[in-house]
Amino acid sequence: DRPVSSVALCGGAGDFLLDQVAAYDVYVTSDLRHHPASEFLEKGGALIDIPHWAAEWTWLPVLARRLREAFGDTVETRVSEIVTDPWTLIVNS
Repeated sequence: DRPVSSVALCGGAGDFLLDQVAAYDVYVTSDLRHHPASEFLEKGGALIDIPHWAAEWTWLPVLARRLREAFGDTVETRVSEIVTDPWTLIVNS
């Protein structure tokens, strides 16, 4: 419910950077811990916590394509589609 003009992004677990990203309107990362996230929100920050696997998996097809382009048939690439996030419960409202 507020305007956003700046976003900080850290792939993977990024709550160790909460102090450094306080000047941004929104921080997008993964694996946030309860107390550091709560303290950040109390100071007026906004957080988006993306599941770790989902955040990192998005760039793997790009990397596979770049490896094929760079090395041709000399390197075999496969991107697993097995979801490794431990969070599997979906709640529909």
